[in-house]
Amino acid sequence: MKGINFAIAMGIAILLPMLVLYGVKTFSPPPEWEDFHSRELYEEPSPEKITPEEKTEIAKKQREASAKLDAARRQHQMHLFFTAVPVGLLAIIAGTFIRVPALGPGMVFGGVFTLIEGYLFNWEELSDPIKFVSLLIALIVLGITAYRRLGSPANESG
Repeated sequence: MKGINFAIAMGIAILLPMLVLYGVKTFSPPPEWEDFHSRELYEEPSPEKITPEEKTEIAKKQREASAKLDAARRQHQMHLFFTAVPVGLLAIIAGTFIRVPALGPGMVFGGVFTLIEGYLFNWEELSDPIKFVSLLIALIVLGITAYRRLGSPANESG
């Protein structure tokens, strides 16, 4: 029976972050290269048909398109962060209160993995205050979870 509980808990732990990732991708699709760049900008014209000024203008357009694509990617990553972290925290909190043997731990593990997903995809884009506050909240939630599940006198009986 313990093997099936472990399998269910790990299934929840793996599926929850995947659900969040594909949910964000569904409702806020990541930007595609083709949305910001045109193939014509990257086709090499023959040297006799292009002036140095035109070449400079093409390079400028390429840089502008790349900058817009990068900004759109950062925005998508922030959507993932601001979805994954709250969902992860809520899953940890829910797992604290659920006493079903496989479901509670699965929700806690899934919440932790979802938090990790939110941070891994966005760490470089986050400001230090957002990192600090969100990590502090996550640590407090995990501490409360540990106390409720493992450290409270009501749990000493098993």
